[in-house]
Amino acid sequence: MERIVNTRLVYFLEETEHLSKFQSGFRCTRGTVDNALMLETAVRDAFVTKKHLVSIFLDMDKAYDRAWRYGILRDLYKMDLRGNLPLFIKNFLGRRTFNVRVGDILSDDFPQYEGVPQGSVLSVILFVIKVNEIVQQLP
Repeated sequence: MERIVNTRLVYFLEETEHLSKFQSGFRCTRGTVDNALMLETAVRDAFVTKKHLVSIFLDMDKAYDRAWRYGILRDLYKMDLRGNLPLFIKNFLGRRTFNVRVGDILSDDFPQYEGVPQGSVLSVILFVIKVNEIVQQLP
């Protein structure tokens, strides 16, 4: 079911062009090479025109664990996504628990109030949606 929802969500985001052109991670026909080439071009242009160039690189620690669920749902709403798809995503993110195994011992369940589930197909695009808001704020 997650794969179907993921396919539909990705299709919606690509067709409506809601994702920034600078957001290349986990997108078909795009990758980190695209961003590296854009950066190289900007550096060369700045060098030729004798201008300054500022670059910011982020490494988000525990990014999936800290993804803001309400923010993801809010971003989906701002993208005019209505109906069953955002409702499924809300239920998918809500009331999640996890446990820890050490050797043969399994802990009790712990509630997970924030973040997107590790290892889920759908988590990737949900994280991209949240990061997209940051990318869109860049000049």
